[in-house]
Order: sequence, then C-alpha cells, then structure tokens
Amino acid sequence: MSDGEKEKKPQADIADEMEKALEALEEADNEKSQKPPKDDGVVFVAEEKKEEDLPEEPSEEKPEDESEKKPEEAEKPEPQKAKPAPKKKSSKKKNDEKEYLPGFPYDFKTVLTVLLIVTVLVFIWSVIFNPSMRIDHIEINGNYEFTDEQIMDALDVHIGDHILKPTLSRSMSLVRSTPYIIDIDVDIDFPSGLVINVTERHRLAYIRVPDGYAVIDDEGVILDFQTFDDAYDVHPILCGLDLNGVVIGQRTDITESLKFRKMILVLGAVLDADRGSIRNDGYSFYDSVREIRVLSSGLIFLTIELPDGTILQVKLAGVENIDDNMQWLLYAIRADAFEGLPAGSLDMTDDEKIYRAYDT
Repeated sequence: MSDGEKEKKPQADIADEMEKALEALEEADNEKSQKPPKDDGVVFVAEEKKEEDLPEEPSEEKPEDESEKKPEEAEKPEPQKAKPAPKKKSSKKKNDEKEYLPGFPYDFKTVLTVLLIVTVLVFIWSVIFNPSMRIDHIEINGNYEFTDEQIMDALDVHIGDHILKPTLSRSMSLVRSTPYIIDIDVDIDFPSGLVINVTERHRLAYIRVPDGYAVIDDEGVILDFQTFDDAYDVHPILCGLDLNGVVIGQRTDITESLKFRKMILVLGAVLDADRGSIRNDGYSFYDSVREIRVLSSGLIFLTIELPDGTILQVKLAGVENIDDNMQWLLYAIRADAFEGLPAGSLDMTDDEKIYRAYDT
C-alpha cells in the first residue's frame, strides 16, 4: 500500500464518523421535539453539544475558579461537624475501686453496718455493766436545813448505785415538796462520783401569828409554821408586824412595809459582823439576838443574850450607821465589856454609848 492510500483511508473514516454523529444529533433533536419542554430555564446549544459529543477532541475539565462561584454558595458557611459525645465512665470501674478486699463475700456497706452494731453493743456494755460506773462517793454542797442523808434519801441515790441512775424527776419533786430548796443540780463526776449542789432558802427570823410562829427568809417567803406547843428556843423574833394569814411557800405582803425592811437590814448587819470576826470562841452574834422591834418613831430596839446569859437591851436611832454599830457591839461583847454588870440597856443613838442598869 502506498503512502497516499494510507493518508486517504483515515480521512474517509473520519467523514463516516462525522456523518454518524450528525445522524445521532438529528435523532436526538427529533426526540426532544416530541417531548414537552421543561420550564427549568435551561437552554441547550447544539453547537456546544456537538463539540461535547466529538470523540476526537475530548474537553479537559478545568477546575472551577472560586471567584466564579455564586455569591450564595461562596458566603454559605461550611457545616460544623458534630463533636462526638463524651464517653460515660463505666460504673463497673467505680465498684471495682471500692473493693478493698477482693473476693470478700460481703460488700462494704454490710461490713460497716456490722462494725457499727458491734461498737454500739460494746459501748452499752461498758456503760451499763462496767463495775467502774458504780457510785463510790457522793459530794453534797449548799445544804444547811437538810443533812446529807436526807438529801440522798430524797433523791434515792446511795453508794453502789449506777452512775446514770435517773435523778431529775426526784430532784424536781423534792423542790416542789419543800419551800426550803430552790434548786438541786446533780452532776456526774466520771467514772464513779456524784456531785449534788443544793440552793436553799435560809430561815432568817420568826413572826408571831395568832396560832404560833411563821418562819420567813430574807425575801419574806413563809418557809415553815410552828405552833406554840412545838416552838422551842424561837429566835430572833420580828415584833410589831401584822401577819394574819400564813401560806407556806408564798411571799407575805409585809415585805413592802418599812418596819420589815429595817429589821432585815439590822439582821444583815449582825450576820456581816459575825462573819467578819476573826475570833472563834464559839459565840454566835446572830444566835444571841432574841428580838427586834421597830417603833413608829423610828427607834430600833435589839434584845441580845450575852455569853454569861445576861439580857442586854440595845437602843438604836436608825439604820444609817448600822454596820459600824453592829461591829462595835460585837467587839465590846467579846472584850467582856458587859461582864459582871446587872441587866440593863445600852443607848447607841449618839456617838457616845451609854449603859444604864434597870435598877437605877
């Protein structure tokens, strides 16, 4: 085959292929003309289609330039990828961490409950059955009207009783049963001691009433009542006070009277002089006072029994210098200034003290 024939044969083939392509395009146009047109606003160009269908010159796809993108596509942000959910920690690991004794047949809560029960039982035994929790000494303070044995019997506590024996109800009943006791406080001195502190009302004087004598304290509370038959060595007596009704445990209305307040001041000065005295010879200034009387004129008469049994009548102008006067009088009595003198009176209304015998 010559070179000319070789060159003519490819050209004939190309022509045939061109005719086939044109026929295919015509058939496609006929099919499109038979179908209803779509309103998608797309226009097909035959020339461009032909160029696309040509096998000889395949078009190379160029990368789209970012500047040629639509504005909507360019501005639209890329969707963010959802973050994976955090993985839950397995509860099995926690349970495994609490297993202090691997292979132990009981869990931690059961073991803890058993230990608590055992601890409580041991504590109860040590408190109730321990021999060291028994009372071996009792200390009682503040009681004057009642002895230690009377307080212990009233509270029903004795040596050998348990230290936690209930005493609150008994102490309250004792307070209600007698006006002498204001309060009782029971404290435990662990392990085997008991301390009882008593707050009492103290009898200060007696007041004569139609049937006997009423015992009062410094606040005018009636503590007790004694008939004339039962009364023995009753002193000091507050004379000149009108007390008609007596109700034990209640305050009398005489506390508002001036006479009563003056008598209380005199007895208070006597007690202070007695407590402040250094000499301890067994003589009680307060116990030696027999009567106190306050007149409407303001004069105060004090009847005192001296150590030798002689009765001394003391006259006071008032309560202005009552503390100094009582201290001087106690000093004179203990210095035996009235020893051997007949019964008489001591005038202390002025600075100069004057003693007068009754037979002169």
